[in-house]
Amino acid sequence: MTGGARRYDAGVRIPGRPRFSDVIRRQLELFEAENADLLRRMDEAKRAYDRSGAGEAEEAYGDYIDLVEEAEDELLELRDRYAETMAARDRRGYEREFWRAAGKRLPTLQGRRLYLRAVDPDSTI
Repeated sequence: MTGGARRYDAGVRIPGRPRFSDVIRRQLELFEAENADLLRRMDEAKRAYDRSGAGEAEEAYGDYIDLVEEAEDELLELRDRYAETMAARDRRGYEREFWRAAGKRLPTLQGRRLYLRAVDPDSTI
């Protein structure tokens, strides 16, 4: 090697980098593409809830949460379909990485999960 440049094998995992980050990134891109209408409706419902008055807030929030739950169900299906192909020892790490990445990319879904965990610390969602 000349000039001090080093070449690294692309297949080598970099310590500290999430193990499944590439596949999860692609899965979330696929989810967003396939569920663009659902995500748009979810954003519209959130804005409607934010603008609603006291008398309408409960119903508007219910409409919003229904769409969040629908999106979560789609994400769980996508995650679980892939996780079923994995060895048991890798599955838990993948699922943890998946939710962390999904929460960063789709923060509206993360809020509901944090709320459910606060209400029920044993919740697995």
